[in-house]
Amino acid sequence: MRMNFSYFLTVIALALSAISVQAVTTTLNTTPQGIVSFPLIHGTTTYLSLPLEGAPAYTGAVSATTANSITVADSPAPWTTGALVTPAQPYFVKFLTGPQTGRIILVTANTTNTLTLDTTDHTTQTTPLLSSPSVAFDVQIGNTFEVFPGETLGTLFGTGTVQDPLAYLVGGASVTAADVVATFTTATAPALSYFFDTTKGFWRLYPSTANANNTILYPHAALAITRRAGNGDTTFPVMGGVTDVALLIKTLSFTTSYGSTQYPVDIALSNLQMSNWTKGTSVTNSDTLFVWNATTTPGHFDSYYQLLSDSTWRKYPDKITDVSSFVITAGTAICINKRGTVSGATSYVQPTLPYTTN
Repeated sequence: MRMNFSYFLTVIALALSAISVQAVTTTLNTTPQGIVSFPLIHGTTTYLSLPLEGAPAYTGAVSATTANSITVADSPAPWTTGALVTPAQPYFVKFLTGPQTGRIILVTANTTNTLTLDTTDHTTQTTPLLSSPSVAFDVQIGNTFEVFPGETLGTLFGTGTVQDPLAYLVGGASVTAADVVATFTTATAPALSYFFDTTKGFWRLYPSTANANNTILYPHAALAITRRAGNGDTTFPVMGGVTDVALLIKTLSFTTSYGSTQYPVDIALSNLQMSNWTKGTSVTNSDTLFVWNATTTPGHFDSYYQLLSDSTWRKYPDKITDVSSFVITAGTAICINKRGTVSGATSYVQPTLPYTTN
């Protein structure tokens, strides 16, 4: 969530202390709101993730389900038909219990008590809520979930109006003059590049001339922000809530997926402990974790894999040194390359929740 700078300094100390959890097990008495800040250095591209979520607008239980929809127990629920699919404000469902706990899905349509969901998880592969293909992975009656608001280019960075000025980034008359935001999904690969066109007064997908203000930025997605050399260094703060359930990461067979660790905390590789993770003897027969490294100029992704023999981690091409203590900083962009065929439940990896909540 974007934040008004006027109260940024007031809340930053409290917010950062709320989410500055190190790579150890920590107990959170409530689900905190917090801030993760990213330095944007002029003349460079920074890969980052959106590790925080909007505050829940509704929490309920499933009373019925189809392959791509759920019905809520409340009838009517506290929204009107179509209220959760307005172009400028996307909403998402996150399952809190059941086999699909931690799955976050875009709401694509709604009645007063039914939510239709994008079961592709914004990828090229559908994983239905029912029979996907294992019944054991089906969403069940009584499973609980929450609905929360998501982000668009306009809600996160501003729309350039007096009421909603452009925040943190600088627009321009062309893509070469403006700061650029690149988004990554497997459904739209390669990356899509957007800039705020100061002549037209809205965000554009280069080279399209259409208004892209309402482009959805998915929760926990990876972004690449290019800060133009003449615009000076700045800091980009992201505000939101910390998840209280372990989140699922959708992957595809033999495909690299961009994203994040899902959590706004520092996590050592030894604590990552992802489900459905293929370990091996080399980088060529293991699932590969790519982690953005901003310490070099230019920055780049480093490659890590986990040994089958003892579950320790290696950084390619070094086959000897144990790097399990390496810490992925909160908000770092990562990529996951699956080395095998996956579908249904096996399409998801799930990093262990690095803290507990009461």
